[in-house]
Amino acid sequence: MVVLGVLWTVLLRLFGVSSFVGKSPLDVWQYLFSDAPARGVRPASLSAAAARAASFGALGTTLVNAAIGFASGMVLATVIAIGFVLWKPFELAFMPIAMLLRSVPLVAMAPLLLLVFGQGKLGVAVIAGIVVLFPALVNIVLGLASAPQAALDVVRVNGGSPFSALLRVRIPAALPQFLASARISIPGAIVGSMLAEWLVGFEGMGGVLSGYKGQGNYGGVWTIVALSVLVSIVLYELMTIVETALLARWGPEAGVTRE
Repeated sequence: MVVLGVLWTVLLRLFGVSSFVGKSPLDVWQYLFSDAPARGVRPASLSAAAARAASFGALGTTLVNAAIGFASGMVLATVIAIGFVLWKPFELAFMPIAMLLRSVPLVAMAPLLLLVFGQGKLGVAVIAGIVVLFPALVNIVLGLASAPQAALDVVRVNGGSPFSALLRVRIPAALPQFLASARISIPGAIVGSMLAEWLVGFEGMGGVLSGYKGQGNYGGVWTIVALSVLVSIVLYELMTIVETALLARWGPEAGVTRE
């Protein structure tokens, strides 16, 4: 975060960005917490308390939308990946559709999805879920397919079904890929939610960002961007801690010691 803050300040000066448009980390701090910020940092009609309420309220809305999209995307990716492993025709039927959807830019697809699913939380969650779905699906499929063949053979020769092999061998073997997918999908879910909010209206960070841009409130624009980056980094790092703890306890190499 410190490095990002330094780069942010240096690049603004290096490219000679106007102080009216480009705001520094100090400006963002003043926007949120200073009762007497520098000129142009915050509209005169907006107090620090009101700025905090709007910014953090929008952050809370986006986090809820992103959480719904993240959970639905991960669950759907896991179910589809299991279907790929257990029933090969399902993969042959679904994969071309997945690749087709993946090839369409989300910016072009999002308005259509909002027309289909509505402009409420469902529509926002669908867009966030799609952002999560495809990267997670690829990683989870690779994880399930990377299960040790010797362990699969043991289950099979002892009369185990493909479903038993899935529960006893494939899912534990795919745990690292599943957790890695969850970690990298968290920022994607936030970005997807903000994109949907931008298109829907003025709720959430995306909607507030759109409104601030139209009003010329560039201090607010940079504040929303900074909050989204900050939260993405924090959640990513928290998921890294969770991933490390879970793999140490239940991962493929849990309990293995090396001399």
